[in-house]
Amino acid sequence: MCVAHANEAARALSVARMDHAMQGMRRLVTRPPSASVPMPGLGRPVDLSKVLACEALSELSRGGPVTITDLSTAMHLERSTVSRLVGEAEAEGLVERSTHPDDRRMVTVTVTPLGQQVVDFVQGLRVGYLGHAAGVFDDDELATLADLLGRLAESMLGSFEPWLQAVTQTAQAHTTGISPGSDDTTSRTTALASPAS
Repeated sequence: MCVAHANEAARALSVARMDHAMQGMRRLVTRPPSASVPMPGLGRPVDLSKVLACEALSELSRGGPVTITDLSTAMHLERSTVSRLVGEAEAEGLVERSTHPDDRRMVTVTVTPLGQQVVDFVQGLRVGYLGHAAGVFDDDELATLADLLGRLAESMLGSFEPWLQAVTQTAQAHTTGISPGSDDTTSRTTALASPAS
């Protein structure tokens, strides 16, 4: 739930600083320590996409059998892309396929012991580095940061699709009849970032 905003200019500056910081951290997200550190049981790094697939699969498996479609939905990827990832991960012994216990026409995917070992190792690396980087905060600051990031993540996960839909509708409405270079272009484009609620 959004709160009242007294100083929009100051908030805009703070959001811009947050965006700058998050873009700076993106490199570590797209190329985390696990991309360079040899995995246990394999003796070499594992492609990030396979690690992410194993992590998602490990999480989903707690709720029962997992299909390629389930994994595709969770990873926000095309089914064909996930199917290829699963095939590559299976070739490395990280996951295995089997017949669905309730429907023999369906195939389920599970993380192997080696795959779970990789997942645990990667999560340990990630948390370990995060703890190292967070050494610049005292205990109270770190607790506050964790609370704020949790709230931000919850807000982002819950609001992205409605926000994107609103922005898309606003873009469609504001670009109708506008020719490139017209006086209206700049003001209307600016409005896209803050669609009416």
